Amino acid sequence: MSDTSTEVHRGASYKVRRRVNAAREVIQAVYIDVGDGANESPVTLSNPLPTAVVASSCTGVTSGRKEVALAGTAESLVAVSTPCRKVDVMAETDNTGVVVVGGSRVVAAQASRAGIPLQAGQFYSFEIDNAAKVYLDVTVDGDGVTYNIWTR
Repeated sequence: MSDTSTEVHRGASYKVRRRVNAAREVIQAVYIDVGDGANESPVTLSNPLPTAVVASSCTGVTSGRKEVALAGTAESLVAVSTPCRKVDVMAETDNTGVVVVGGSRVVAAQASRAGIPLQAGQFYSFEIDNAAKVYLDVTVDGDGVTYNIWTR
């Protein structure tokens, strides 16, 4: 008995072939093909899987806290343009309502909610180029978030 599974990642296909020999031992081999399927070769010590080390694209982090004074009013996470790679937000653990995060049109009210709702202590992450593009609205005056802005 034998079977093959194939994974494709960044243009290279990786195949895992399994077969059972007469002694019912499972023999497994990994093959790689970076081209059209005709150049398949087994992965060995002298022919390892290709890997790449990717340097972090973030050079720093800024942490902060944002409270929304008036429920029903979307506010930007930060007041000024802040180029970044990623923004992590977590609803304050002492919030009594819901915080909704997203773009400039977020709405926390249940009937017309738009964005990602977060209960106290819940977390959301944005891969975004500017933290000023992240907005939040709340259902209870004074609720808010803590955040990390990962800068470039």
